Amino acid sequence: MDSELPPTSQHDSGPARAEAQPGFSPADIFDNLLATAGRASPLTPFFLFIYQILGLRLGLDLSVIMALLGVFWVTIKIGGQGYTLVNAFIENHLMHSVTVPQDDEIYDHVKAWLSKQERVIKTSRLVAQTVKNDDCDDKDLENLDVTDDGDETPDQQRLNVLKLISRVRHQYFPAIGKTRFWHKNRYFVVHRSKNVVMETSEFPLKVNADEEIKISCLWSSREPIDKLLLEAKEMYYCEMKKRTIIYRPEVVDHTNRPSSWRLAAKRPKRSKETVILPGAITDFLLPDIREFLMTKTERWYTARDIPWRRGYLFFGPPGTGKTSFVAVIAAYFLLDIYTVNLSEPNMTDANLLRLFRDLPRRCMVLIEDIDVSGIQRDRDSKGVERNQGTANRIGMITKTFSFGGLLNAIDGVAAQEGRILIMTTNKPESLDEALIRPGRVDVKIGFHNATKQQSAALFCRMYGDSTPLEPNKPASKGIKDQNSDKVSLSQEEIKSLSEEFSEKIPDRLCSPAEIQEFMLLRKEDPRKAVDEVESWVEKMKEQKNSGSN
Repeated sequence: MDSELPPTSQHDSGPARAEAQPGFSPADIFDNLLATAGRASPLTPFFLFIYQILGLRLGLDLSVIMALLGVFWVTIKIGGQGYTLVNAFIENHLMHSVTVPQDDEIYDHVKAWLSKQERVIKTSRLVAQTVKNDDCDDKDLENLDVTDDGDETPDQQRLNVLKLISRVRHQYFPAIGKTRFWHKNRYFVVHRSKNVVMETSEFPLKVNADEEIKISCLWSSREPIDKLLLEAKEMYYCEMKKRTIIYRPEVVDHTNRPSSWRLAAKRPKRSKETVILPGAITDFLLPDIREFLMTKTERWYTARDIPWRRGYLFFGPPGTGKTSFVAVIAAYFLLDIYTVNLSEPNMTDANLLRLFRDLPRRCMVLIEDIDVSGIQRDRDSKGVERNQGTANRIGMITKTFSFGGLLNAIDGVAAQEGRILIMTTNKPESLDEALIRPGRVDVKIGFHNATKQQSAALFCRMYGDSTPLEPNKPASKGIKDQNSDKVSLSQEEIKSLSEEFSEKIPDRLCSPAEIQEFMLLRKEDPRKAVDEVESWVEKMKEQKNSGSN
């Protein structure tokens, strides 16, 4: 009689075993763990059921698979820790690093350089940023494909192209974190990080995020990083050689975030031919500034213990070209413009002193309309009441900003040397003598309304074809029709009309800006401008006599 086999235990799971093994196998240990966990979690029976199905139907020993997965997981963790330790050792002992803060101009240089590197913008983690309108140039018109649907005029198509440029242009930059790349057979790591600072002194709370870029190189010295920074600066300034950089102060009322200069705009350089001024101004001012900026002049000032600074006061009626000529000077001598608005709400003596102290050498500082800033020195009790009333009416003076603070910033002990200060005003007689004394203002230049010669020059520049529209294409000899190559007026005719035009405008009656505005409304018809200028002059006389202008 055959002996009956004992029934399979209900607690026995997994595939049937051919023979019993002494002790506990890995499968037994795994079964016991599942059984114990089943009493702690309601989901465990479900996994136990799946485990039994796979083991009985497919013949898989999942305990071995789980053991292999555990070994694989441990290997990954140990490998990750090892990689972190090795990477930290390399970065701390074998790599040199340089950190560039966001509030320094080198940050913009490095960021622009990174956006031009193919190996950087081909990485998997990038940030896209729209290119601003002042960074667009004529090359975008050539590279942008616009389909002609036949329903739009050429002028409308040009407007559409310019509109598209401001929307489609973008650049890529490394994202927050680490970006690795090779450059000139050197291994670099760029780490962009963001520090979040919460200002609790004001309500509602303000959160400021300051970024910085850390550049590391696997090399025995800092030399590759120095060359990279120099290359970034050279590339940046080569691209900006046709532009004038304008900075404005970022004035904040917080001790942890001092006031600093921020990039405000990048404008095409303005040639001196675009500003029509009497020859006496340009013939004197440009050589004077050139002589001041020369290295031998700096040595001359230093040898005699004289502060190497130069101050100018441009005064005259509005629209006579004071601010425009500042742009001409900056373009002519490749200077950056640092413009100061004394009516900033948070402008204090300490902020203004810090801003002037942080100015670079060989730059231009512009303070426009200083006569309406309310900065006047108190002379007596009567004058104090008058000055305070003016300040309250204009609403431009803060309680912490003083006349003495402005004087100290301009030529105090800590004032930067090598800078050119230009102040503009419409009413020089309203300025305090202490502000415009020699040493603070060395040269005073008067700008007046247009003479007949200026009016004629403005007419020729407005209606003459002085510059070619396309490179490598000769300029025409007169005005061209917008949709054809037919020349309507020759240069001789334009010159004759300009003389007739200027004879109808009295000397020093209108500013160059007013005359230019009159011609802009008739920019395509010079004969119409000549015919209508007399009636316009009569209206201008009435306005100026009535004081409404």
